[in-house]
This record gives sequence, structure tokens and C-alpha cells, in this order.
Amino acid sequence: MFDVTVLAKAVLVGAVVAATVMRLVAWLLRRGSVYMPQRDGIYMSRSDSARWSWAIGAGVLAASGATDQWPHWPALEDRARFLTLLVPLTILVETLAVVVSSTRMAWLMRIALAAIVAPILLHNTVYLAVLQGRTSAEWTPLEATMILCGLAAMLILIWVALSMLEARTSTLTVYGVLILDAFATAITVMLSGYFLGGLLGLGLAGAMTGAALSAYVNAPRSLTRGSLGIAVIGNFSIVLIGRFFGTLSTALAVCLLVAPLFAWMVELPRLNAFAPGWRAVQRLACVGIPLIVAVVIAGRQFVVASAAHSRPSKPNAVRDVAK
Repeated sequence: MFDVTVLAKAVLVGAVVAATVMRLVAWLLRRGSVYMPQRDGIYMSRSDSARWSWAIGAGVLAASGATDQWPHWPALEDRARFLTLLVPLTILVETLAVVVSSTRMAWLMRIALAAIVAPILLHNTVYLAVLQGRTSAEWTPLEATMILCGLAAMLILIWVALSMLEARTSTLTVYGVLILDAFATAITVMLSGYFLGGLLGLGLAGAMTGAALSAYVNAPRSLTRGSLGIAVIGNFSIVLIGRFFGTLSTALAVCLLVAPLFAWMVELPRLNAFAPGWRAVQRLACVGIPLIVAVVIAGRQFVVASAAHSRPSKPNAVRDVAK
């Protein structure tokens, strides 16, 4: 079974570091920048949006270090490529996105980043490269192009849809569903035979939780705009790690990827008339139910696989007859 101490360490270290960085950056921004008025009298600097990426990125790296998964170079395996390349790149892009004045330019950078997430994780693997002992890669060039383009399109679609939901609701609302998704993804990936990949996801979930709690405590009237990049790309990467390097099935992977989008169901005309409290409950239910189903299915598959693995092998009938 899993070591609960290690799991708790990943979550707590990620949460504490992210909350600390979130609070520290907010304090520095208040001292060094002029806050611009937003709706309902809330004040926020443009740089305030990027602190979500800085805080969550720091939390992810700290949690990975606490569980002996420090970023390193050369980044030969999938988890190292996520920590050493994707996390810093996402922080850089989200920081540049708040620096440039053009929203179009910011999204062009995000689209470029989304396009390289899957190629970075799958670099020099059996899917794309001819490795020792093989005569060809698992995917043909055409298949690789179609799969990588499809994954990039799905990531961009998820990112845009959640950004639109954030503009319609709040940053904390969207982070609420992303945190549910992150915990479910981490547990499902662990149950799919990739413990260290899921452990990476637990650090991400803890960091997102710490950043969200820090933002809520310091600004209960949540800001309308905060960076989603590190959370969206983080969840997407953990699902890909489980799918291509563990035994996570395609159906469960798709369920984990699209579950946060079910939060949009509460915005349908007949449902958006409910009080905000009921809408929050409905939103969590819409996202939580498919995630619970995914975890339960992965748990059953894990039990079956464990039982099959621990079952003593049948005697070799041919050998016994020969005796």
C-alpha cells in the first residue's frame, strides 16, 4: 500500500510553500506597485495575476524536493522534464502575459506553450523515437503529428474554456474545481501503476490548495482574474504522464481532463437563476461526480491487478506430467 506519510508530506509542503509565496508576493506588490481599481471596489495590480503561477510553481518544486524528486539536468524522464522544463516555462509565459499590454499577444504565447507540452513530455520515448532494441517508433510520423496536434488543441480548449468561466465567476471558483481535479488525477495515476507520477500530482494539488486558501484569507472577495496556466498545464501533464508512462486508460484520462469543464453546466439558463450558494454546490457536484467515478474505477482495477500479482502461479502441467 501507499506510504501515507509521504503522501501527506507532498500535500503539506506544497500547500505551505505556495501559501507563503502567495502572501509574500502580495505584500511586495502592495509596497512596490500601484493598484488599479477593479469591479466592486476591489483593487488589483496587473502583476497580482502572475503571483498564482509563482506561488503554485514554488509549491510544486518544493513538494517534489521533499519527496526526493528534485528537478535535474539532463531531464531524461517524464517527471524531470515536467519539473525542469514545463514548470519554469509556464511561470515565464504567465509572467510575460501580464507584462505585455496586448491580450492577443498573451494568448499567442500561451498557445505556443500549450503546443510544446506533449512533445516535451514524450521526447525521446518509444512513442516518438527509435530506441535501442526497436526497429521503429510506436507512432508513425503522421500518427505522431495528429496525436500531438490533438493534445495541444485539447489543452488550449480547456484553458480557454476555464478562462472564460473565470471571467464569468471568479478565480477562486475555477481553482475550486481545478483542485478537485488535481487530487482526483493524482490518486487515479497512483492507482494506475505510477506512484511517483501521482505523487507529483499530489504536490501540485497541495500547492493549488495553499495558494487558493491564502488568496481567500487575504481577499475573501475574490479577484476576477488570476493566472490559471500553471494549474491547467500541471493537471494536463500529470494526466499525460499517467496515460503514457503508467497504465491509465484513455477513457479515464479523458474523464480527468474534461471534468473541470462540467462546471459550465451551472451557467446554463435554467440553472444560473439559483442563489450563489446553491450554484457553488451544483458546480462541485457536476465536477466531482465524474471524478469520483474515475477514482472508483481506477481503484477497482488496482485491486484486481494487485490480486492477480499476488496470486501464486499455477503449477506447470506439462512439467508435472513429465515428472
